Amino acid sequence: QTENQTQATTAHHKGQTTNISLNSITHSIMSSPALQAKANGLNAKMEGAAGEVLDEIDRHHIRKLARASFVCATKCYDKAGTKGPADVLQNCVQQCQLPFQRGNALVQQEIGQFQNRLNRNMTECQEKARDLMTDPNQTQKVENALIDCMAKTVDHHIALLKPMKQRIIASLK
Repeated sequence: QTENQTQATTAHHKGQTTNISLNSITHSIMSSPALQAKANGLNAKMEGAAGEVLDEIDRHHIRKLARASFVCATKCYDKAGTKGPADVLQNCVQQCQLPFQRGNALVQQEIGQFQNRLNRNMTECQEKARDLMTDPNQTQKVENALIDCMAKTVDHHIALLKPMKQRIIASLK
């Protein structure tokens, strides 16, 4: 883990790891170990919730698309046999892969939009905390405000996972 980024590995799609991370919070704001521990707890909460949703999408929807893609491609090879033209075989296999590729692209797009929104909200929390840093004796107040904002952001984004999942599933059908 770096000081500037807490990452939450949430799912694997198309052999790639998909990360949803809490936006960087600078070391100058995250000065106390207690604050870092609270931020790590929020990260674990986000990681767990996002991981469950993305894993379910992968297991119940993306894998079905992958299997159908392979079954279809196998039929292309069976149909072409040893005498079919290579370009016809290649085109058939590419057509079989399109639904799986589109499904993966859709999931990646939704995750990207979710991540961007999470980043913007975490940046807003960071900026609010910086705005409060007018008196060095107010560090605890600033840290409390930062964690409170981060906690609300995490809770809000966890609530956004269900509608995101529903959009993805509806689009995959």
